[in-house]
Amino acid sequence: MKNYTLRKGDKGQEVERLQSKIDTDTDGSFGPATEAAVRKYQEATGLAVDGIAGTNTLTHMDIPVIAGIDVSKHQGEVDWDMVSIDNVKFAYVKATEGQTYVSKPFCDQMEGAREAGLIVGAYHYSRPDTQEGMGDAIREAEAFLKAYDPRCGDLIPCLDLEAGVKSDDGYNVDWALTWLSHIEKQTSIKPMIYTANWYLNGYVRRAQDGEAIDALASYPLWWAEYRSSDTTNPYKDMTPFEKWDIWQWTGSGNTLGVKGRCDKNWMAGGKLCSLTI
Repeated sequence: MKNYTLRKGDKGQEVERLQSKIDTDTDGSFGPATEAAVRKYQEATGLAVDGIAGTNTLTHMDIPVIAGIDVSKHQGEVDWDMVSIDNVKFAYVKATEGQTYVSKPFCDQMEGAREAGLIVGAYHYSRPDTQEGMGDAIREAEAFLKAYDPRCGDLIPCLDLEAGVKSDDGYNVDWALTWLSHIEKQTSIKPMIYTANWYLNGYVRRAQDGEAIDALASYPLWWAEYRSSDTTNPYKDMTPFEKWDIWQWTGSGNTLGVKGRCDKNWMAGGKLCSLTI
């Protein structure tokens, strides 16, 4: 898996995070002034001076952007030792879907990743379309907790919002908040939301309850937007969220130890501790 590198021409939240560590404006745009400031930092700290913020420079600044994957039954048996060799540091594993489905390889995938030294987390694939009412959101949350007992050191649980939607945006928001708040109440852990622009634009943003929208945006965001391997920031609108905590940048990547294609992710610089239990 390639390393995350910031260079002249890049834009976005990670450029802004980089700029906060050096002597330049924090405008989120990697221009000549930022390049010069990176060179100055590298020279002062004994790093290779090239004006590019790669793994060594970002790690030295204590804001490394780390690589991860996510898997489900579609990847089947995974050679996690090989995955760990491929610069992968974390993995999310599908646990449940709806009220009854439990991914068959979930336990094996979680334990295998742990034994290989990866930081792991579990996610639930929501299906609000198959039920009626907020009680069903609670039942889905309970199904997730029955399959997965969060451990200290794991990544925070995640709610996957990409299917099973209704035409009522307000209902979709309330349903998600019910699931999230129930997990938080039962575990004292604030979960994460996985979603994408198409979902927010089509099934969330027309909700009339501004307080509910703000509440949804208070959760950490795992953002899905597929870009080329040379891209270091998403372009699409994340509103009502301000920043991504994890970015799934491709759904068709190659990773050692995984048969076929798998999703690849970047974790925002400095976020690992805040996203673990």
